[in-house]
Amino acid sequence: MTDWRALPRHAGSALASSVFTRSKADSGATPPAGPERSRSHDTLEPRKPESLWTLFWVVFGLSSLSWGGLALMAQLEHHYVEREQRFTRLAFSDWMALAWMVPGPVGCNVAVQVGHALRGRAGAWVSGAASVLPFFAMMTAFASFYQTQLVRAMASQMLLNHFSVVLASLIGVTWLKQTRTIVRGRLGWTVAALACIALIFAHSAATYVVLLTSAFAAGWFASPSREGRLEIKLRRGDWQLLGALILLILLFAMPLPHRFENAFLWPRLAGAGMTLFGGGFAALPVLKTLFVTPAVGVTNSDFTLAFALSPVSPGPLLNVVPFLGYLTDGWLGAVAATLALFVPSGCLIVLAKRHLMQLETYPRFEHGMRALRAATTAFLVAAVVRIGVHVPLEPGYLATAAFACLCFGKLKVPVYAVYATVAVGCGIWIVFGHV
Repeated sequence: MTDWRALPRHAGSALASSVFTRSKADSGATPPAGPERSRSHDTLEPRKPESLWTLFWVVFGLSSLSWGGLALMAQLEHHYVEREQRFTRLAFSDWMALAWMVPGPVGCNVAVQVGHALRGRAGAWVSGAASVLPFFAMMTAFASFYQTQLVRAMASQMLLNHFSVVLASLIGVTWLKQTRTIVRGRLGWTVAALACIALIFAHSAATYVVLLTSAFAAGWFASPSREGRLEIKLRRGDWQLLGALILLILLFAMPLPHRFENAFLWPRLAGAGMTLFGGGFAALPVLKTLFVTPAVGVTNSDFTLAFALSPVSPGPLLNVVPFLGYLTDGWLGAVAATLALFVPSGCLIVLAKRHLMQLETYPRFEHGMRALRAATTAFLVAAVVRIGVHVPLEPGYLATAAFACLCFGKLKVPVYAVYATVAVGCGIWIVFGHV
């Protein structure tokens, strides 16, 4: 089994292509002997169904101990494939591949599929809620204490700048890993380069939607395969869901007067979630477009601290959403922001799961997804550039950047350990009167 826990936290979608290839390569393999032999593609020998109560507490416990979406996927695989032997490894690989192809938090989307396979729609809702609640509670608590004067006084600008440098270093290392795995061929590099230019100089929400749509279309039409037809039979409810998601994306893409930005914040956040491919780091420029505006009221320092606190809490990098929602409208905002970002992607992953086999066997769809993944690497470049322009070019920050890059790129030090080390260093510097 792949040791997901040996990978850096929030590694993004660097494994998307390899996981997707693995699932396709295994689809024709002979079922292994012993417990892996199954009567169906998904499940092993029939057994007593898992109760919704048990499903909730199992996923809740695994999510509470998972720092990053990859870690949650590893925990789910270990529990349900190896320990409980509820599913075949082949089925779980297919679910991971599908989670990379659908927008939203990858780890939570895998949890939704596990719940759906065990108990249908009810299981999907229960499992999805259980995967979100641990980091929702912790990040909302961080935000509530952050609103106090004591915590704000402790959050010095120097510490925020050093945390920003660590975050930019982590994103940069993740980008290097992604490009080595995802970006392939002339088309992939061309799409990635053009996307970088577009994101660095453009600041409109519509840019993200047009960019991702164009990248997928370029891969689709450039595919050398012209065989087969993509035929998917959708129910009436499926068409209604897709129509609602498209409307949310359009609402996110449309430029709105400043007086309407706050009123339509949550529907626009739901639409933004439908553009988040490539892991949580891709969310940084997208979420900044929504929250760091005069109408919404989140400052650049608040936004940066939210991402800096992310490694302290379990969950994917998108665990910053409850924090940002709380800063906007208290506990109600934290709940609304979490529902807006995570519910649409959970509904979409259930819809896509029913048609997984049809999507996998269509070469042009796969080729379009390759170009789309290449385009998502540009979000990481844009995030590093936007962080870098706000941090002074001073020796102390350069030293922090070198230290963080060494830890993430060579030593494989956990993210929270790097943040803790930098925080201790800044604290010592402040105590001894250098600031």
